[in-house]
Parts: sequence; structure tokens; C-alpha cells
Amino acid sequence: MATFLITGANRGIGLELVRQAAAAGHHVLAACRGPGRAKELKALEARDDCDVEVVPMDVSEANSIGTAKTHIGTKPIHVLINNAGIMGDDPQSPLDMNFDVLTKVLAVNTVAPLRVTKAFLPNLEAAKGKVIVISSGMGSFGYEETSKMAYCTSKTAVNRLFHGLASALRPKGVAVGIYSPGWVRTAMGGPGATLSVEESARGLLQQIEQLDLAHSGSFSNYAGRQLNW
Repeated sequence: MATFLITGANRGIGLELVRQAAAAGHHVLAACRGPGRAKELKALEARDDCDVEVVPMDVSEANSIGTAKTHIGTKPIHVLINNAGIMGDDPQSPLDMNFDVLTKVLAVNTVAPLRVTKAFLPNLEAAKGKVIVISSGMGSFGYEETSKMAYCTSKTAVNRLFHGLASALRPKGVAVGIYSPGWVRTAMGGPGATLSVEESARGLLQQIEQLDLAHSGSFSNYAGRQLNW
């Protein structure tokens, strides 16, 4: 079976991706910033029927990524899912922007996925693997709401980065997937969201399984519907 590396694995969509990938028999390297506080994730690691290994990693810290890379070593990684992300506090409108929030959101949502991918690129190349970034429909230029512009901008930017990454990695045999998980009932999405975390994660894993080099760099949702940039 495959080896997955999933960031932001301690809660929400990340935790459910870990749960479902492990249930399918895959080896899961579950990366999160504070393993000591990740009780549900640690409980999965302790189960005999789950091949889960918790890996400390703060994606916003280059040194932390380097430490995780040293820990994992040269192990081939078949699927890297850059899931870690933040919404950021308000205000985020174009005319009332907290620039510290904008900088932090861009660092976590845009810069970190590329930094993590570059760190583990040898592992991905060894497996002819797939690198995924969890984006959002809010990153589309067709999304007109302006109250969460730091978050929206970070997702638009990461879409462009990973679209370019797909071209760079295609000759290396590594496919790139850019996916919106939909509006999911998590701490970030809120209780009024339309999707359960189980449905979103299940759809994402199905799309990842089907991803190939011919479709590398495309932007779609958890159900496979192509999204506008």
C-alpha cells in the first residue's frame, strides 16, 4: 500500500483524511504542530489496526520542516497532502486589512505548502508520487465576497504556485492536484456548512487516487468538478 504524508493532521479534514487513508490500509505520516494536544490523532496512532505515525511539524517554520524531513529520511512518499491552513482573524476586507494577519495567512496557506513540497520532493520522486494542496473555492476570481480577503488571496496564490509546480514536476513523473474540499462542517467551516467532513475526505481521496500526469495542475473540487481559476 501507499505511504501518505498529511499536514494539519490533528483536526478537521486533515484528521479525517488520516482516518480514512489508514482504514484503507495505507501507511500515514500524520504531521501536526502540537502532537501532545492532538488526542484524537494520538488515539489513532495507538490503534493496532491503523498504520499511523505522528510527526511533529510546524509548516510555518523552516527548521521544523527540516527536522521532520530528517526524521522521515529517504522513505518514498506516494502522496503528500498539504492540508494545513488557517482562516486568519478579522479584519480582512480590502479597505480594512490587518496586515499582520495577511502576512501570517500567506505564510501558512501559500508559502508553507511549497516549502514542504520542496523539502520532500526527493521522497516523492522516489515513489513517482502525487503532491496535493487543499485549496478553496474562495480562491476563485469568481468568488465575490470580500470579507475574508487574506484567506481568499492566499488560496488564489497557492493555486497559481501549484499550477506552475505541475509543469515543473511533470518531467519528474510527479503529479500535482489542487482541490477544494467544499464547504465542510469543521471548526473553520462552521456548523452551517453543507458537507460532512467524512464526505469531503472520501471525495478528496477518490480524486487523489484518480489523479494522473495528464490531469496534473487542474483545479477541481472534492467531487471532481472542474473549478474556475
